[in-house]
Amino acid sequence: MKVWAYVAIIISVLAAFGATYAKGHSSGYDKKEGEVQQSILDAQENARKTEEQKWSAAVAAAQANTRIEERIVEKIHIVEKEVPRVVKEIIEVNAECRDLGPAYSGLLNDQVRAANSLQSTEAPPGLDDRVPGS
Repeated sequence: MKVWAYVAIIISVLAAFGATYAKGHSSGYDKKEGEVQQSILDAQENARKTEEQKWSAAVAAAQANTRIEERIVEKIHIVEKEVPRVVKEIIEVNAECRDLGPAYSGLLNDQVRAANSLQSTEAPPGLDDRVPGS
């Protein structure tokens, strides 16, 4: 045989080994790449679920705070409606009074209690029979 035939045989054997190595390396690389991509997708899904849970908790807390604020505003409106009536009764009873006395302070205390989400007392201490409690 001639030298070029030996060279062709060596080149074809090396090409076969190279192709086999490349195919094995490529299949391992593709497998590893698929595992990495799947782990990335799993991590993204877990992060999305975690954020959804955090968002749901934040929405629930905000709704609870909104309900509390609505109750506070309702109580403040009730107290604000009572203030002119009580002031009018105090002025009619004692037209020369310089301060509004315990009835006004009782209403002010009720308004503060309402702003702090506390229950107002049924009959605030210090009020006489002519001025009802809130």
